[in-house]
Amino acid sequence: MLRNFFKKCNQPAKDDRDFTNPDTALDYLLTNDFLHNGLGTEIQKEGNHLHCPKWNITLTPEIGQLTNQNAVVHFHISAPQWGKDLYECSAAVGDSTKQALDMSCVSFLSSFIDGIMKMENGEAMESLETSFAGTTHRWRVSLSNVVGIGSSFGGADAEFYWNLLKDGIIKRLGNQKLCYVKVYAAKSPENITGECRIDDIKSEELSALVAKAAENWNVHPFASQKVFFFIRQEEETILPYAYLGREGNELLRNKAKTAVSLFHACKTPEQYNQLPQQLIEALGDATLAKECYSFFPEMCTENAFPQISYSEAVQIVQESGESVICYKNQLADYWQLYAALLSFLEDGVFGDATNEIYQKYISVSASYDVIQQIYEKGGDKALEHGSLASLSYRVDSNFTIR
Repeated sequence: MLRNFFKKCNQPAKDDRDFTNPDTALDYLLTNDFLHNGLGTEIQKEGNHLHCPKWNITLTPEIGQLTNQNAVVHFHISAPQWGKDLYECSAAVGDSTKQALDMSCVSFLSSFIDGIMKMENGEAMESLETSFAGTTHRWRVSLSNVVGIGSSFGGADAEFYWNLLKDGIIKRLGNQKLCYVKVYAAKSPENITGECRIDDIKSEELSALVAKAAENWNVHPFASQKVFFFIRQEEETILPYAYLGREGNELLRNKAKTAVSLFHACKTPEQYNQLPQQLIEALGDATLAKECYSFFPEMCTENAFPQISYSEAVQIVQESGESVICYKNQLADYWQLYAALLSFLEDGVFGDATNEIYQKYISVSASYDVIQQIYEKGGDKALEHGSLASLSYRVDSNFTIR
């Protein structure tokens, strides 16, 4: 089927519509054969969405950049059984905007959707068992096709990338219903690119492995490969989670907003000392309260100083004195809280006080103290090469690692 798509993409088609117009381009994506036939099953158009009843999947394309020969399309994919929305950006080049749009669809279908279809059809390449916070979790792994540009350059298949990254990915599995991983490698005479994104969060550690794998490619002038892993937890090992899916995420966002408001209301050291208990009472969730109190200052600092390299893990020191290292990807709340906090700040949710809140969070951050020391010793150049070890957070018996 996809071979026919490629053939159709390469065949000139007379169409007088202006495909550089975002509305025209979106209408085309929602009605053309590539997305409708590419899933190999019934598709229903519902407004600006495409719905697949067989798997209860909803696909929402959004137009990014368009030129006479380039197209960037953002695809948002959701299904209630996943517990989260998925995202992929597909860019392509063609002899025309229309052909570039077609090729972006082909790339998306050949890789991302190929992996989704395998997962939903129960096709697993491997089964895994992990342990997180004292609980065993079992998983099934589905790999997509590799989509590439260039040929005869020493590229690899999906299993190569899985074996390369498997150990690091397993360390980052917690209690997710679904974890999805994007791997992208590219090489030109001037540059080597490696990227590994877990649930759309880039891992610098794993990205370095991908970049190293591309070093030996013999390419001229350019080659790239892209592949996806879909790691789905078996239903019987999934633990309940209060902030699952869109409704759960909205509940978490509302609680996070309350936490920021309470922080902003602290005007004296005494009030700040009372904040942890206030958060517990206001949020009704002792774990989330501690995370908002501890993580928000560090999240603001990381956003303010992106040139610094930050650890992908945190150290949680429990009341008993036992220390547990957790990757941020493992913690169910961490990246949801990060996205919520940054959206509050970027959207100016707190009006004229927004920047004040941002600066105040940074001022109480443990990371900021270290960054100041790095700067005092070596200035901006030192910051560019600076890195911070995982931070330690002390918690009490009310805190649950989840």
